Amino acid sequence: MRTYCIRLAYDGTEYAGWQRQSNAPSIQAAVEAAAAKINGAPTDVLGAGRTDAGVHALRQAARFRTSRDISEERVPYALNTGLPDDIVVLDAMERPASFHPIGDATGKRYRYTLRRAPFDSPFDRRYVHRIDDRPDLDAMRAAAAVLEGTHDFRGFEKSGSPRPSTVRTLRRVAIRESDAYIWLEFEGDGFLYGMARNLAGSLLRVGRHKLAPDVLAAGLEAADPSVAGPCMPAAGLTLVDVAYPFARRGEWSV
Repeated sequence: MRTYCIRLAYDGTEYAGWQRQSNAPSIQAAVEAAAAKINGAPTDVLGAGRTDAGVHALRQAARFRTSRDISEERVPYALNTGLPDDIVVLDAMERPASFHPIGDATGKRYRYTLRRAPFDSPFDRRYVHRIDDRPDLDAMRAAAAVLEGTHDFRGFEKSGSPRPSTVRTLRRVAIRESDAYIWLEFEGDGFLYGMARNLAGSLLRVGRHKLAPDVLAAGLEAADPSVAGPCMPAAGLTLVDVAYPFARRGEWSV
């Protein structure tokens, strides 16, 4: 049996998230169907995280196992022949049988994209959240500095997915802009269910002067859910990358 870490990109619009669902299409189910065609039997494909319904990925990671003698260079070609156009396996790297895409990950990076415009664009409406105002980016950057570091983020977790610990470390929270777009970037050791979208919602509230950075700081310290969110729409969120210590040159590793 050979074990691979595969990297995937997908448009999550038409899916109920990564995780397999009994009554809705999922990214995991689609990848497992492609894997089953290779193996000739049902095949579990474990992802590095459960992106929510409608959330996208540039470099999701997952574990694929096969008894067939397939080189890592050929794995993407083999899987992609059985995948729809909105899911693509980018590459594969052979790993020991002990490889675990969640336990071995050392960090994740998310990006939330806002577009300042009076109307939606037919070209990017699936991937951005449109706003028609100009939030105060200096205030948002002050709030971003508050969020960095190790905190109990239980106030930023959506209900329905309890974790043993809600303490996470945000290594970097950055805000970039162009004429029409604002990018909110979150890099950390892990994220709770709905955390990235709640972080984006809090920053936008600060930018609209509906939440002061010092109030956010106090609420974060107290794990007060009133400072979190609102949970922003899924379309604007993209899982940019998952870091591993064995990443190849040019890939993200921490």
